[in-house]
Amino acid sequence: MKSINLILLLFVLFLSSVVMAQIDVSGTITDSSGETLPGVNIYVDGTQAGTVSNIEGKYTLSVPNKEAVIVYSFTGMETEKRTVGDQIVINLVMREGVDLDEAVVTALGISRDRKSLGYAVQEVSGSAVSDSRETNIVSGLSAKVAGVQVTNGSGAAGSSSYIKIRGNASLTGNNQPLFVVDGIPIKNDQQVGSNFDLRDGVALSNRAIDINPDDIETMSVLKGGAAAALYGSRGANGVILITTKKGKQSADGTSANITFSSTLELSSVNKLPAIQNSYSQGTYQEVANPDSGSPFSFGTPIGDVSYDGDTSYPFNSNGRIIHKDSLGANGSQAEVYDHTGDFFRTGIKQQYSLGFNGATKYGTFFMSYSYLGEDGVVPLNTYDRNTFRLSSSNKFGERFNVDASVAYTNSSGSRIQQGSNTSGLMLGLLRTSPTFDNSNGVEDAEDPASYLLADGSQRNYRGGGGYDNPYWTINQNPFKDRVNRVFGYGKVGYKINDWLTANARVGSDYYNDSRKQIFSIGSRTDPAGSILEDVYSVSETTADLFFTFQKDLSEDISVNGLVGNTWNHRYFRNDYVAGNGLNFPGFYNINNTASINGGNSTEIVRTSGTYLDINASYKDTYYVGFTGRQDAASTFGIGNESTFFYPSVSGAVILSEILELDKKIVSFAKLRASYANVGSEPGAYATKTYYSSASPYSGWTNSQEFPFQGVSAFTLGNVLGNDELRPESTATFEVGADLSFFQNKLTVDATYYSQYSSDLILNVPVAASSGYTSRTINAGEMSNKGIELTLGVTPISKKDFKWMASVNFTRNRNVVEKLADGVDVVDLPWGFTGANQRLVEGEAYGTLYGSVWERDNSGNVMIDGNGIPITAANDDIIGDPNPDWLMGINNAFEYKDFKFSFLWDIREGGDIWNGTKGALYYFGTHEDTAEDRYESFVYEGVYAPGTEIGGEDVSGQANTTELIKDIDWYAGGPGSGFTGPSEQFIEDGGWIRLRQVSLTYDLGKFLKDSKTIKGLTFGVTARNLFLSTDYTGVDPETSLTGNTNAQGADYFNMPNTKSWSFTLKANF
Repeated sequence: MKSINLILLLFVLFLSSVVMAQIDVSGTITDSSGETLPGVNIYVDGTQAGTVSNIEGKYTLSVPNKEAVIVYSFTGMETEKRTVGDQIVINLVMREGVDLDEAVVTALGISRDRKSLGYAVQEVSGSAVSDSRETNIVSGLSAKVAGVQVTNGSGAAGSSSYIKIRGNASLTGNNQPLFVVDGIPIKNDQQVGSNFDLRDGVALSNRAIDINPDDIETMSVLKGGAAAALYGSRGANGVILITTKKGKQSADGTSANITFSSTLELSSVNKLPAIQNSYSQGTYQEVANPDSGSPFSFGTPIGDVSYDGDTSYPFNSNGRIIHKDSLGANGSQAEVYDHTGDFFRTGIKQQYSLGFNGATKYGTFFMSYSYLGEDGVVPLNTYDRNTFRLSSSNKFGERFNVDASVAYTNSSGSRIQQGSNTSGLMLGLLRTSPTFDNSNGVEDAEDPASYLLADGSQRNYRGGGGYDNPYWTINQNPFKDRVNRVFGYGKVGYKINDWLTANARVGSDYYNDSRKQIFSIGSRTDPAGSILEDVYSVSETTADLFFTFQKDLSEDISVNGLVGNTWNHRYFRNDYVAGNGLNFPGFYNINNTASINGGNSTEIVRTSGTYLDINASYKDTYYVGFTGRQDAASTFGIGNESTFFYPSVSGAVILSEILELDKKIVSFAKLRASYANVGSEPGAYATKTYYSSASPYSGWTNSQEFPFQGVSAFTLGNVLGNDELRPESTATFEVGADLSFFQNKLTVDATYYSQYSSDLILNVPVAASSGYTSRTINAGEMSNKGIELTLGVTPISKKDFKWMASVNFTRNRNVVEKLADGVDVVDLPWGFTGANQRLVEGEAYGTLYGSVWERDNSGNVMIDGNGIPITAANDDIIGDPNPDWLMGINNAFEYKDFKFSFLWDIREGGDIWNGTKGALYYFGTHEDTAEDRYESFVYEGVYAPGTEIGGEDVSGQANTTELIKDIDWYAGGPGSGFTGPSEQFIEDGGWIRLRQVSLTYDLGKFLKDSKTIKGLTFGVTARNLFLSTDYTGVDPETSLTGNTNAQGADYFNMPNTKSWSFTLKANF
């Protein structure tokens, strides 16, 4: 109802716009070479009236009177201003150079002149995000911003993406930036309830996926503390500010403009583990069939295997496999099945977007609708999204303006089991022996003949046991979700006088996420069958009252800033019901289960803050800024301080205005520096000890199960509350330089930063005698230091040809400086036995820990008397998932009506635990296990102390004992991930990839006589066409747990994709 009222309000505001007498000004815009400039932003200074130049550089703009000032701005050109006067035609030649007055969106959605900022802010245009053709706007930032690391979880339809800025600022809390749309914070989580394990579930979506990329005007990345300080206790991880599109007058002066785009995308798997096709199911070179239940593929060479011809055999219509020389062999060669090639398909994504916008003297409006439908590379994996946005901005008189916007998203998905999961798709697919046909010869992925036997039991390579047939997984274990989301805001502004404006803004974000997971009877994860229904209701409301001011104190000194108060309310509720044991198959209603249990959880967080931002300039050369925010929150303990203050100070000096430099060589030079303190809120309900429902074996209820005789019972929780809990604190220092040479043909943006996080929150053990197991305290410390570099160059700029290139480079070094007293190691969630991400003093965040070889003081592997390396008793560091550095290299070419660009994405270092490979070694399906099978080898190392061979002490001597690479080494010895140490499966996850290639052709010259179509372009975009990496698993850009802190693990993760997109855009 609230969203409907807001929509009605917007229409009323739009209809209330009064069109009064105005002057139409037109003209043509060119550069110094005479080339017309399309896409120049043109607007009346101080009003909402604006337009852009068309493909021929022409424009028409309605202005209120002769005193109106028209502003012309374009990237790479100096901003120009013209007073209308008696002119009705204003032609303009724009000059190349630094746009000293270029505005960027900063904290709270306030625009600032870029040259005045004392901290780093990088802006990405909405077109750069939407033209990537990524479903998820987070993915659209990949390799485009220095200091930003993006990891796409997988190529599954609707999967999540993880983003962080300048490393990790929290040990156990969220490390992703705050997302803010048009000044209103929104959620970007993927919601994981207590009954869901990301290691063995499905690929969920992060909620930034709900935003239509075509609705975005710009995305500003606030990287450091000074940039994000106005967000106080939510600013430690940086901020992503999204500004959505607003109404504009079209280039020909009409009050309305319609845009339409249509995209078709074809995708395929880009990288998979290498699987052997040489040996059959079985052990010790003996053939085994599915009904044996054997999980191994250490059988007979397939060239020596035939069929017995028994067509009644339920697992293979050709019969059982037997040795070709065995009695009963029919002489036909046993087939080798390409499990991945036969299973994965060409993914298809369609997207349609329609936009309608316009402007009058007193108001603008914008409406859009988009539909996206994706059928993934995995059969029956789908994601669909519908979005609608409506915004309006109206000005009433010279002082009063009202802005409002509302967006609605409806999305749904059908997701597939993955990871460490006996129903996991990749697990079942890659472990299957090459002599078993998962599809049973049928081409339709939904045909039950592939996964069902005549008696209704499961057909798989282990005779119905072990792991689900991949076709069973996609058909019989569906996970369905549906999300409805509404977010928007209303804002009222009143200009009190020439230098002071009052603003009131209220915004809200609400979504409902309904999920249903089914495991059919006979599924290996839950043979009795089960149903889980899960509903998440999440909302966030923010209200701001603030005053902005801008005043010239003298001819040389000016000040601007804001002061205000904010209030924020967040609500979370999860309701679930689980039914176990289906009474009869095929009816997936919760009432068709033998036992039903459920629960719910609720979380409420309230915060308030008062903030101040003051900026001063002297002669447009010296700039200084100060911000402060005082925060209070319901999650802060009340044992000491109830509020916390977050200050920042920044400054900038325009050296090019001070020094007598040749402007043709050094066009612009600025030095900047800043210091700030920002925070991160504690989680809800950590300040008190709460009661929870009593359960069997709770230790307090004498093993009674409740409700008991109709009476419920509760017991104190195991975690002791801490009423002195404080928000985490991050102090940041930053220094940088912005330089431009040769009239903006070469630009440099360099930054060094150092941030130190303290009071980091940890759960630490307490004495059992206290009656509790742990307590949440402020104890940890962590540091990040790094450099960011952005280079831009325009080697060629001619009338018909232009070449532009840019490079962004990121290097961050993270160290966990301190944990709590008595705590040496902290395990991060979602790790694996033998290989998990940990926090260790003196090491990087998320350092990979696992089992290792026993080594001597010189690092030599210790070998026993049988020639077998010895596994150490204790785990140790095995890798660092953090990259050494990141780089993005973009080249863009324009030739007449063609535009061509390509983006290289380079990641150096960053270890990954290839748990998939370790498991496949055990089962004998990895290609490595076949290449040198049954060959002898000597493991490099030295004999352990006390080792005797033939009565001779060989301690410390080089190992000479030969072993055989067979099942005894891989499955019986330490040669696999199941039987040996994890360190042998740590691999370099670095890459060089062609992230994006785009070619666009403007068809405008064919439409000069059209009165309907004003513009038409056709484009082709390709992603991940090329990938070079030493990693031997799936694409190393992978995350089994989605957008969580646990990165660097690959255990039967879904593969990534490469794709081709074809887009047609039209303007009417």
